[in-house]
Amino acid sequence: MENNKWCAILNPYAGEKLLNKDLKKIHECIKELELDIDLVWTQYKGHAAKIAQECVEKGCLNLVVFGGDGTLNEVVNGVFSSSIENKSDACIALVPYGTGNDWGRFWGITRNLKDSLSLLKTGKKKLVDVGKATLSGNTSYFLNAIGMGFDAEVIKVVSAIKKHLLSGGWIYSLAVFIAVFVHKSLKMSVFCDGKEVLNERVYTISVGNGCYTGGGLKQTPDAVPNDEYFHVTVVKKLSFKAILLAIKHLFFGNLLDHPCVESYKTKCFAFYSKIPFEIEADGVQLGKHSDVEVSVLPNALKFLAP
Repeated sequence: MENNKWCAILNPYAGEKLLNKDLKKIHECIKELELDIDLVWTQYKGHAAKIAQECVEKGCLNLVVFGGDGTLNEVVNGVFSSSIENKSDACIALVPYGTGNDWGRFWGITRNLKDSLSLLKTGKKKLVDVGKATLSGNTSYFLNAIGMGFDAEVIKVVSAIKKHLLSGGWIYSLAVFIAVFVHKSLKMSVFCDGKEVLNERVYTISVGNGCYTGGGLKQTPDAVPNDEYFHVTVVKKLSFKAILLAIKHLFFGNLLDHPCVESYKTKCFAFYSKIPFEIEADGVQLGKHSDVEVSVLPNALKFLAP
């Protein structure tokens, strides 16, 4: 591919704050590979979205993210809040520095700095689907997955742990076991493509555009980001014993085999509940909501893949 101009959006707080330590190495790799990149550092939560919006509106449509799933989420929301007519003209690349790196894991993009930067020359721009979520009347976009209930409670616990302990993929495993004692199932109505498929107490829901969440766990194992569908995993009300069994299935990659799990393939998903549920998208907390509608935007954005 052509060596076009890139705007690099760097999150200094991603993962274990390795970006600052690797800054010299990053400049050396950029020089060695003869890349044309402007580096812009985020300064606060949500800043990556603003940077991305300004970049694409100024005509710089190639954005490379130095960060993780949360930074990618901000950049996607920045692109889709921009005034450019065709959002799919924008292309996002990734240099993984996040805690989970689930989107990069799907595409086989490793943490090797030189290898991931080399993709800016050798990679292929692939059209991928994007998720559009309407939460209590507000719109948000996501790239990898959106989770409700226990799934979002885990992200909430992860955020709390990261404030006091070192970061790392292992904290997702710890957060799963902590969240078990906090989260409760709630009664809700679940719809796929406008048809009600469930009306009962639900423990957690994961709507996947990609197959990985939580640092490599396969909650939606059949999901691929360019088939124009979501894969939805719904875990119904569980006893404590059944919760432990579900966690075992989750860590062994066969969650869909659990007797209290239902799975769906859909273009549009919605749930409604009298009591608000915790929601997260790409590892970003979105708060509690009692009504969520999610739809696929097919071939909505370009991603630079190996």
